[in-house]
Amino acid sequence: MAMTSLQPLAYAVAYVTFFIGTTSMGLRAYCRIRFLKTWGWDDMWALAILIFSIGQQIILHMFLYWGCGLHMDTLSPVQQFNVGLWLFIEELMYYTVHFIIKMSLLTFYLRLSRSPTLRKLIFLGMSFNVAIFLTNLLSAIFQCVPFDEILHPGTHPNAVCINRLALLVAPSVLNIIEDIYILVLPISTVWNLQMTLRRRVAVLSVIAFGASAVIVACFRLIPLFELYASPDVSWILGKMVIVAALEIQLAIVASNLPAMKALWLHLTRSSTNGSGEPSGSKGYKLSSMERKAAGSRYGSNKRGSITMLERGILSTESEEELTRMASKVAREDSNRDSYREGAAGTA
Repeated sequence: MAMTSLQPLAYAVAYVTFFIGTTSMGLRAYCRIRFLKTWGWDDMWALAILIFSIGQQIILHMFLYWGCGLHMDTLSPVQQFNVGLWLFIEELMYYTVHFIIKMSLLTFYLRLSRSPTLRKLIFLGMSFNVAIFLTNLLSAIFQCVPFDEILHPGTHPNAVCINRLALLVAPSVLNIIEDIYILVLPISTVWNLQMTLRRRVAVLSVIAFGASAVIVACFRLIPLFELYASPDVSWILGKMVIVAALEIQLAIVASNLPAMKALWLHLTRSSTNGSGEPSGSKGYKLSSMERKAAGSRYGSNKRGSITMLERGILSTESEEELTRMASKVAREDSNRDSYREGAAGTA
């Protein structure tokens, strides 16, 4: 017997993934404030992600409410009109959510890197992101002239519209290309850091989690081609709800994972620390040491200073290593000051 409804599965996937993604947002904010004690522009973008993720969830719910996941011939004319209306709204929201998630990741990289080359590549990625967003947004808004042809297809014989296949596939392909660019951007920097191979692989694994969202985005191309070829729009949009929920929420979790590692390490240390002292206390001492090292007179020197990338991503990876680095910075600062005082006395 053929399946007659995708709605139960679509509702389950949409709400479970939304819960996971929203929870990761809360954990990110908690870790930033409680453990890492940092708050940057990438976190402001993350707040925007939360707002637009809620909007995205409302749209997916409205899709299902008006009949997506059911066959088109079972829907009333009012339902069919609202399916088309919410499809247009979803296009705009989908592009916006992707734009904000990418800006959050790129701003995170920018905040952690002092390499001129990498910063140029990050700014280049931001420029691509803005260009892709504006291209997708404008093509969606002006896909047909007159505009009413978008909401009532076939009612305007003289309407001029962008090729439907290009309109469906091109934005997704551009987003996938930008996602891949963002994924590979920090690999060489992390790989060249002075740390063990195991730690390099661990950090890269956190960053590479975003590949799961890219893989889902590639699978999204399948229902897009079906949407172009089949008149059963509402049924295929039921599949799109499932894929879109997975893709967006996986991307949100990937953008939050670097900050969430602090909570994971805190919990694992708490389970292995038999003393009465809270395991997280070392992290607070470390943060204080890092601030002193960074704020010292010569702390900004590239040689002997703790780089932003090491203190950002890797501060949750190895507190012991950073403690040794901070001590080394303090000793070097002390030696420099002693040398300068001796030289001044001799003069």
